[in-house]
Parts: sequence; C-alpha cells; structure tokens
Amino acid sequence: MEEITSAIEEKITLIENFISLSLRREKVHDVAATLLREAKHLQTLMDKVQKAVKDLNNLEEDHGNILIRIQRQQTQILEHVLTERRRKIGEAERRKNEVKVAFNISNLPKTEEKLPLTALEKGFNRLNFKNALTPKLTLSSYKESPLVKQRPLYPVPFTFVDFEYHITIEKFESIPKYMRGRESVDELRSFLDTVIVPCFNKKYQLMHRQRSTVKNRNDLDMWKVYNQQSSYVPGRNFITTGDISQHIHRMLDKKQQNRIVMLRHIGVLQEQRVGQTVCYIWNAGV
Repeated sequence: MEEITSAIEEKITLIENFISLSLRREKVHDVAATLLREAKHLQTLMDKVQKAVKDLNNLEEDHGNILIRIQRQQTQILEHVLTERRRKIGEAERRKNEVKVAFNISNLPKTEEKLPLTALEKGFNRLNFKNALTPKLTLSSYKESPLVKQRPLYPVPFTFVDFEYHITIEKFESIPKYMRGRESVDELRSFLDTVIVPCFNKKYQLMHRQRSTVKNRNDLDMWKVYNQQSSYVPGRNFITTGDISQHIHRMLDKKQQNRIVMLRHIGVLQEQRVGQTVCYIWNAGV
C-alpha cells in the first residue's frame, strides 16, 4: 500500500511540475527571445569593433606613408633650394661672362694690339677662356653677340642655359612603372645631359652663326639643313631623330627610344611629326 501511495505521490509531483513548467513556458520563451536579440546586438558590436581595429591598422599604415612622403618632400625642397642656389650663382657667372665677351672686347692691353688676332679673339685670349669653365649663354644674347659674326682661331666651348633641366626624383617617380622598367633616375639624367642637351647646344650654336663664318664643309651642310628645317616648328627649338643619331654615331635603339618617351612624359620634350621628320621640341620651362 505504501508503495502504491508513493507511486501516486510521485505521479502527482510530476503532474504538478509539468503544470508549473507549462505555466512558465511563455515567460521562458520571452527570456529566450530577449537573449537572442541581445546576442544579435552583441554580434553587431563585435563586427563594429573588428572594423574599428582594421581601420586603426589602415590609419597606422597611412601615417607611415605620410611620414615617408614628408621625408621625400623635405629632401626635394632641400634639393630645389640647392639647385636654385647653384642656378643663381651660375646665372651671375653667365652674365659676367656675357658682359666680358659682348661688351668689353675693345678694352684690351696695348701689348695685344701687335698680335695678328681679331678683336674677338683678343677678348677670348684676355679672358683666358681656354682654361676657364664652360661659359653659359642665353640663346637671345648669343644671337646678338660677336660670337655669331667672327670665327676665332680656336673654338670656344659654351652652352645655353635655355637647355638646362634637372630631373627630380618626384618627376622620375611620376613615370609609370611599366614605362620605366629597370631604368634609374641617374641613367635618364645621363641620357638627357650627354645626348639630348648636347644635340640642342650643337645645333643652335651652328644654326645662328653667320654664313660667312662657317668654313668647314660638313658644318656648312648641317648649317643649311638646320636653317631649312627652322620653319618646321616656328618659334620653338627642336632636334630631329637624325640629329640624335648623328651625335651618338648610330641609330636609336629601343632603350634610347624609351628614354625619349619618358622625357616626353615628364614634359622635357614634345614630339611633333612634320612630314617624314620627327621633331623633338624642347618643352622644359615653356
């Protein structure tokens, strides 16, 4: 009897627990729903935290890049200041040389009057141009100077400031990587200074001389060609592919042609075709 009573009481307890859980099911459901919403909100917050961490990493990377750019700009500013200082010093020297060559030739010592030299050659001898640094003139002053009217016994080397240009690192890095390839800024600078600029200097030194001062047959032939081509690009200074080939004593190879393309990209040269002739116009500083 006791066993039956114990079993009945156990069943009654189970029924009561079931009824109690049934009555609380709705509350349990609400709590579960609330927990689910809070879990979703927590996931959203975690996503935001991860994004913030990623943005922080990007910010650190950007900060590093900015520091590198600042350092490069500081280097370029210093380089520009030094270049300008050298340019101003060179400009002062150039003006001094121009004044001596163009205007002070008549102020020669009496002892030099006995030498069988022209006034211009006496001026060169007095200024000791044989041992001096290469003078620099402007094209406009050269055209009006005695240099174009008389032929000295020995050549006087000089260059034009009109064809001076320094390729900065910033300019070089603005050239697309596919165009640069393995080329370095020093190689491009060397090509400009040893090939392109000398072509311009040689052409316009000869081109503006008076016809009577050009005695050499080869120089005379080139003088005629240069003056004939002067109407190709009026008012602009240019050289041709033939001028470059003549200077380097061979045809342009792919590497040299690509260097010309890079000089065009950074604005030093401008290409223009006149008939069958390719003209490379000096565009720096224009």
